[in-house]
Amino acid sequence: MQGAEVDALAEQLRALVALLDELSEDDFHLATRCPGWTVVELVAHCEGMLHRLVGENAQAVDGEPQIDRVGYYRYDPDGPREGEDPGATFSEVIRDRVIDEVGGRSGAGIRASLERAVDRAIEGVHNIPAGRVIKRSGHPRMTFGEFVASRSLEFGVHTMDIAHAVGRPEQAEPGARDIIVGILDGLLGRPVPRSVGWDATTYILTGTGRRKATAAERDALGTLAGKFPLLR
Repeated sequence: MQGAEVDALAEQLRALVALLDELSEDDFHLATRCPGWTVVELVAHCEGMLHRLVGENAQAVDGEPQIDRVGYYRYDPDGPREGEDPGATFSEVIRDRVIDEVGGRSGAGIRASLERAVDRAIEGVHNIPAGRVIKRSGHPRMTFGEFVASRSLEFGVHTMDIAHAVGRPEQAEPGARDIIVGILDGLLGRPVPRSVGWDATTYILTGTGRRKATAAERDALGTLAGKFPLLR
């Protein structure tokens, strides 16, 4: 697979690695705004996503694609998934998995491991056809290319989460930022009105529930205000 989606993902992943290079061991144990997750756990979550991106989530399945990058986020994130505890929410399942993925590693150790995972994932993505139909657990079928695009949102937003936790500027890289904004526009059903006055970062933070819209912004959004957050 080649193209803008791959370039955007690679750019965002390199930015994440560069951010982690700046952190002290204490920084890795700071709480993030993702409830119950520290920086090191969020990094482990990112590492796991990279392994699955070119592993189990890249396996070809029969059938036509049913959703695209926007449709991927139109599902209920709570409730059981196939093969998982029916009494657990999706967030709880991920949380339990991440604890195992941290495995007692230090911040420096998990940063080095993530960098290796980034290199393997970027190389692996280049060797997988964009048109391959895949099916991630809990989601309808989609093409691998659209799934890769969805990863720009995941890694872009989690890079911003880590930056927030350690007091660094929050921003996604340009290519990933444009993909994220496009996905949010798709979930909203149209671009955000200019009168709201948001830049891309503010839109991303508000659209993903990391920031609440002010009363004035909700007035400017009008009937669109009730759609926020667009995803969590």
